[in-house]
Amino acid sequence: MEKRENNFSSKKQGCKVVMAKFQRRWKVFSILSILCGIAVLSPVVIAKKSTLITNISPLLGLSEGKSLNAREKKCVIPNSSTQEKLFPDSIVINVKAKYGAKGDGVTDDTQAILKAIRENVGQNRIIYFPQGTYLVSDRLEWKNTNGKWQSQLWIQGQNRANTIIRLKDNAPGYNSTSNPRAVVYTASALYVEQANGGGKDYPAKGEGNEGFANYIEDLTIDTGNNRGAIALDYLANNIGAVRNVTLRGQGLVGLDMTRKWIGPALVKNVFVEGFDHGIRIGSEVNGITLEHINLCNQKTVGLENLGNIVAIRNLSSSNSVPAVRNSNSTSLITLLNADLRGGSHSLSAIENNSRLFARNVRSSGYRSAIMQDNKVVKGTKVREFTSFAPFTLFKSSANSSLNLPIEEPPSFHDNNLSNWVNVEDFGAKGKNADGSDEWGDDTVAIQKAIDSGKSTVYIPPGRYFVSDTLHVRGNVRKIFAMGATFSPGGSAFQDIKNPKPLIRIEDGTATDVTIEHVSVLNLVQQAPPLAGLIGFEQATSRTLFLKDVGCCSLRPNDQKYVFRNTPRAGKLFIEDVSAEGWQFEHPQKVWARQLNPEGNNKKIFNNGGKLWVLGLKTEGGNVNTVLHTKGGGVSELFGALLYVTGNVPPEAIAFINDNSQVALSYATINYGANDFQIHVQETRGSKRFQLTRNRLLGHGNARAVPLYVGRQ
Repeated sequence: MEKRENNFSSKKQGCKVVMAKFQRRWKVFSILSILCGIAVLSPVVIAKKSTLITNISPLLGLSEGKSLNAREKKCVIPNSSTQEKLFPDSIVINVKAKYGAKGDGVTDDTQAILKAIRENVGQNRIIYFPQGTYLVSDRLEWKNTNGKWQSQLWIQGQNRANTIIRLKDNAPGYNSTSNPRAVVYTASALYVEQANGGGKDYPAKGEGNEGFANYIEDLTIDTGNNRGAIALDYLANNIGAVRNVTLRGQGLVGLDMTRKWIGPALVKNVFVEGFDHGIRIGSEVNGITLEHINLCNQKTVGLENLGNIVAIRNLSSSNSVPAVRNSNSTSLITLLNADLRGGSHSLSAIENNSRLFARNVRSSGYRSAIMQDNKVVKGTKVREFTSFAPFTLFKSSANSSLNLPIEEPPSFHDNNLSNWVNVEDFGAKGKNADGSDEWGDDTVAIQKAIDSGKSTVYIPPGRYFVSDTLHVRGNVRKIFAMGATFSPGGSAFQDIKNPKPLIRIEDGTATDVTIEHVSVLNLVQQAPPLAGLIGFEQATSRTLFLKDVGCCSLRPNDQKYVFRNTPRAGKLFIEDVSAEGWQFEHPQKVWARQLNPEGNNKKIFNNGGKLWVLGLKTEGGNVNTVLHTKGGGVSELFGALLYVTGNVPPEAIAFINDNSQVALSYATINYGANDFQIHVQETRGSKRFQLTRNRLLGHGNARAVPLYVGRQ
């Protein structure tokens, strides 16, 4: 595996150094030592066989029960994921208006769309497809005008039901299943890595681990009558998502995620109809999070995992073939809530030959819900199943997960564009007229836009210098900033003893606030460290949704926390966010999906709150704790990958449970580096025990834990 470290170069502008545009903050690590308490070992309380709990009804929470019952009809797309979305012209590139695509279902729009992609990929721009049927005859691949693979592009449809990219029937190059070809093909960039490092093939395939900010949302991809077609060959890293998308056709794969090195990334509200394979996932890293997935009428398998760490919630399948197949020694699937219908009396709904934790699974028409290592597990309904009995440190621990209630984040998008306000109208300036970076202080102008009374504040692409706290209050309900970076600076954020937030969410008229596609990054690398910087502070009982966000630093001492709450803070939702240092100092309800806390600081601190995480990936030396739960807190973490690229000190502890409750499903992976030796430390009263690496399951060259439970 290619050693993945960044060696950033920078350019001086007076006393300022502007970081390269890809803004990758996550790969500069130093080895830090920490002391983590008493190193007392006890025998781990485990069994050697898989465990199955079959009584599903009592453990169905309200939200989970509704999700299982919501899709009783075959091949029906939930209405909640088909809403229309409009945007101001100044922040999107309209593929019809600017590039002449027709979208009439007759004209071949291939060249118009490819021109739009080539001129905008790599620049964090949104290519907007108004409703219509866009007929294409070749691959829509993410290369720039120089023919180089690139990332950082958002394909946005007006509505998934009426915005369709359709491949012509019998298109040249799409007839061979042995040499399949995608309709839409995202890619990695190549900023600091080697073109063939780690076994990837960047020149030919656009593979890599720098596929940042690749988004496909609110449209349908139809492969037509083409047996060798793949609807979407998707690659993204750190942040990136496929949302509200329908993939249909009779080709080989609906959603293919097998290139190096897919993930971490989010797939949400996706419907796959037809194909041999509905969804196919490969690679050993970096984790995929899927939620609200509908699979229908596949010929071979609904979803297949060939080696990755996959977290799934709310999977619906109507198939005569297996709904899920999990194989390879490095695979781990965590599956919460599945309704698997159709089947065959000679098949099980889930075929598992690797690591699996499944909860609240019901099947019908199949021989059984699960087959483990080619042996049928009796029963068509499963409350909980682990491929290896849960790990615990205390004999009194229950052997099931915590089953925390799960809630959905707010879904606010104002299609009344008169309610949107541009920060440039108040004097903020992300770029000069010639496109160069502008370094004036934008704090006052951005605050005026927030206080303007509009529902949505948007920030055009550029770099905005912020010297003091921005207060989110009044009528604003969403801050939208695709391609824009807030660069904190000045003396306000330098005092580590008196930390200060860059963005403070306060009371206002709306019940919830969404901050979307905001990037926070100190671009003035020669200035004093911003040791007192807090990215976001939630100081209100209102709900906060952080979506597609990156924060906060390229230097280890350039932030204190990414997030801090105040007493009685409202609900927090986190989705597709790359940031470390989550400080839940006060009890709070938190739901996180696809969280990427890379770096060498403490990742998450939960003091007395209720924290639920679906899909998490760390990377680096991992020399600090991933999750520390104390004060009677409750934490559930499902489908986590601890990717170790440096040597972890022997005293470092991955997970700490201090008189609280945790449920963990995770795996580690390392290439030529020392893994965590202490995975879990749990304290109850005066007793403290540790779960060490040598007691865990093999996972390639590292370790896997389908389920750890620390509860009374």
